[in-house]
Amino acid sequence: MTAALVTAAPTSLEELLARSGPAAVELSGAGQSAWNGNVVETTGPPLGLADWDGTLYLGRDHILDPLRHMYEHAGEERPVHVLERYREALGTLLHEQAHFLGPADATQEAARGAFTRPGARQLEEGVAEAWAQNHLDEYLTHLGLDKVAPGIKDVPANGYYPAFVPAVRILTTDVEARNDLRPGELLDALNSQTAEGQFPLLLNAVYNSTRLPSLDSPDQAAETRFRLETLLREGLAQLDAFELLPSGGAAAHSRAFTGFLLNRIHTEIKAAESHHFPHPDACTLPPPTPTTTGRLVPNPLQTALSGLTPPTPTPATRAAASSATPHPQTHTPRSHARGASSRTSSP
Repeated sequence: MTAALVTAAPTSLEELLARSGPAAVELSGAGQSAWNGNVVETTGPPLGLADWDGTLYLGRDHILDPLRHMYEHAGEERPVHVLERYREALGTLLHEQAHFLGPADATQEAARGAFTRPGARQLEEGVAEAWAQNHLDEYLTHLGLDKVAPGIKDVPANGYYPAFVPAVRILTTDVEARNDLRPGELLDALNSQTAEGQFPLLLNAVYNSTRLPSLDSPDQAAETRFRLETLLREGLAQLDAFELLPSGGAAAHSRAFTGFLLNRIHTEIKAAESHHFPHPDACTLPPPTPTTTGRLVPNPLQTALSGLTPPTPTPATRAAASSATPHPQTHTPRSHARGASSRTSSP
């Protein structure tokens, strides 16, 4: 992603909309935007839609009317709840423009075909929303909107897609750490791809985070990558089950499920790596050295002492023996011994 320069603020809603797409390209560093420049005002759901033909659909009540109000009161101090409406409208605008981003040679036709495959919608929507949340303040600064609506960067905004965003964040954070990438680097790269390029990029990042690229033959690499892609696609597709839950519940289920998915991915990676490092054979002890008689032969001293009567204890030795034996009441209980109290049974 390239550093965005601060520009003069748009002076009208029309100017803001016209600059919203180019600003997203500049902020993201993507090769292009598929937006055709057309905006259609809608009533009712959805809030916004980035159509495959390049048209941007924006809802009147939740997007365009709040932004009209923002320009009617440009430069004025506004209550927090009003600033929150502005911020959510602009967050949706950035989210929809993120859908149009892609490499210079990408096509909407290829993106649309890839979008229908398992897991693609969940990944694409989660990436667009997570990226928009991460970079909304930069977007506002780049467009000078913090001057149009003073204080807009100081208020929170509710995000969307709680079933998808936590999963994308957990997954990309894990892969970034395994590849020694800066936080957010993989998310930024995924956002600059269309649905056509997102899964190949993610799969490459997962596979390259292992030792397998230097160990696998081409056939082994293809097989492992197929298994990893299957896990990712089937796992992300299952996030749909949480989409209609309340926001908090959807996010909690998304986090828990993604933890389970990561465990499966890590297990698959370890299994693939273990094929290149077979376990050594079990250690075999040497057989005992046989004796000539089949039993131990006592040495001369043992033979000499074998007929003696054991010595009788004296009063002094009885007292010494008695003092060396711990009293039953002072013996350390087993349950309090070192390590015993730290163990818990598995549920």
